[in-house]
Amino acid sequence: MMIRRKGSTALLCTRKSVTVLFVSIFMFLSTMLFVNNVNAEVFKATAYCSCEKCCDKDPSDKWYGITATGKRARWGTVAVDKRVIKLGSRLRIKGYPDTIFRAEDVGGAIKGNRIDVWFPSHREALKFGVQKIVVQRVRNG
Repeated sequence: MMIRRKGSTALLCTRKSVTVLFVSIFMFLSTMLFVNNVNAEVFKATAYCSCEKCCDKDPSDKWYGITATGKRARWGTVAVDKRVIKLGSRLRIKGYPDTIFRAEDVGGAIKGNRIDVWFPSHREALKFGVQKIVVQRVRNG
């Protein structure tokens, strides 16, 4: 003969409910992060640095190395057409999984689905050349 306690059944039901609730919340948040990260497009990419050849600014100029948003250019800075990608947007570029790029600059030749990636040296910018790349807009995270 088995004796059941009323309290243990209620406790078991409460634990199951809490577990289901946490799993549901985790799945919902995971889905939201994934869904908000799938806006990808192909862009024609070029590269630039802060040198006089690329930006037509002398190193003695107070605006040397400063982007259109007023920040100093650094690894992760990209120039975009602000009608296509809003300044301040965060981007992922296929081939650079550890970097979240930020649209902080504009350029005279950057129109439509073109993007210009900043590099710390002119040699690295030339090495990058012209490529077709997949750019993903990151909305969360």
